[in-house]
Amino acid sequence: MDTEIESKNKLLTYVIYVSLSCFFMAFLNVIHTIYVLKIEFSIATFIIPTFAGLLFGLLLAQIKVLSTRLRGMAYTDSLTHIYNRLHFAHFLDAQIDKVKRYGGKFSIIFFDLDHFKEVNDNYGHLTGDDVLEKITDLVSKANRNADIFARYGGEEFIILTPETDLNGALIHAERLRHDIENFNFEKVGHITSSFGVAEFNAEKDSVDDLLARADKALYLAKEYGRNRVEKA
Repeated sequence: MDTEIESKNKLLTYVIYVSLSCFFMAFLNVIHTIYVLKIEFSIATFIIPTFAGLLFGLLLAQIKVLSTRLRGMAYTDSLTHIYNRLHFAHFLDAQIDKVKRYGGKFSIIFFDLDHFKEVNDNYGHLTGDDVLEKITDLVSKANRNADIFARYGGEEFIILTPETDLNGALIHAERLRHDIENFNFEKVGHITSSFGVAEFNAEKDSVDDLLARADKALYLAKEYGRNRVEKA
């Protein structure tokens, strides 16, 4: 999703582009008026179309920026700016269809933050939001470019790892768990996370089956003491 500065820069770019186009068209209009139509030139001949073009350009630019923002809101989480749960489901459906059609493999990593409610209760929701943003940045840097990372809800996150079997996903999840545990969060200090990992089985799994198995593995990680990785 575009930041406020990026949106303003885009708006300025659109306005400049349309402004230059208007001046060019106004110049052609003057030439056409004087030499083709043989109409006496006046200031209005130049100012009116230029002003109208600038106004139209400004409105067009604002519509363009608003459209970009709305498109981003539909696809991404407003706090962390990674994919939201709904858009992640589209990627997951597409990956399942690809594997069933052409073969291959993939896994998903489901994780959440341990005792995160205590962070909000003890330090406030703004600090909790900051933790979620830091977690997002930490995990995004560790993920591969091909990995699909999304906020599933609250303090829950999910990662789709294409062309990765269960063992590969477990290794990646353990690295993430280690990175989170050793990161020093401002005000909060250290927090831990629990992971559930599942590999897609093309012969047996539906979307719901895969998610349920990953969720069950996450539940086991919680049951066995948290701050650990469990497989389906």
